[in-house]
Amino acid sequence: MFDRFGCDTYGLTDATAVIQAELETASVMMTLKSIGDVPAEEEFSAVELDRIAEQLDPPSQALTEMVRRIANKLELDVCSIYVLEADLQHLCLAVTMGLDQSSIGHVRMQISEGLAGLVAEQLKSVSVAAASEHPRFKHFPEAGEDKYSSFHGLALCDENQLQGVLVVQTIEARKYSEEEVELINSFAKAIAPFVTHCRLIEYINR
Repeated sequence: MFDRFGCDTYGLTDATAVIQAELETASVMMTLKSIGDVPAEEEFSAVELDRIAEQLDPPSQALTEMVRRIANKLELDVCSIYVLEADLQHLCLAVTMGLDQSSIGHVRMQISEGLAGLVAEQLKSVSVAAASEHPRFKHFPEAGEDKYSSFHGLALCDENQLQGVLVVQTIEARKYSEEEVELINSFAKAIAPFVTHCRLIEYINR
C-alpha cells in the first residue's frame, strides 16, 4: 500500500511500533507552542521541528515546511526528502522544495542507482559539485532537475535504521563548506526521527 507521499511504506511496523508511534504523537501534541512566534536564533532547531510537527497536518505538509526552512537557511535551490520504501530496496521522493511538485511519489529509484541511492547504499554522505558528471548520476526528467548542478545527500537514520535520504542541490556548481555540511548534518539528525514518526503515523491512519 502507498502512503500520502505516494510511496510504498506498507508493512514497516509491527504492533509494538504502532503503539510507540501513538505515544510519540501524544507527546508531540502536548509539549509544543504555536509555530507563529519563533525567535530568529531558533529559525531552525529540533524544538522548531516539533513546533512544525504539531501545527501542520498531514505529515507531508510538516516535512515540506521543514525542507523549505532548510533551503532558506542555507540559501539552497532544492531540498528534498526521499523515503525508504517497505521493500528496503527503493527510495521514493516524498517532499521537495525546488523540484517539480508533480514528481512527488513518482520519482523512484533502487538504492543501487542514482546519487541518492548511493547515499542509502553506503550510509555515507555524498557531495558532488557537478552531479551530472558523476558515474552514479541518474536523470529524472519529470523532476525538472536539469538546471541543478551541485548535489549533497546524506542518510536519514534513526536508531541505526535507514529511513530515507536528505538531498540538497543548487543551480551553480558548488562545493559545500565544512560549516554548511555540519549544519546539514545537524538538520538531518533532527529530521530523521520525525521521518520515522511520519511513516508510523501513515501506517496507523490506514
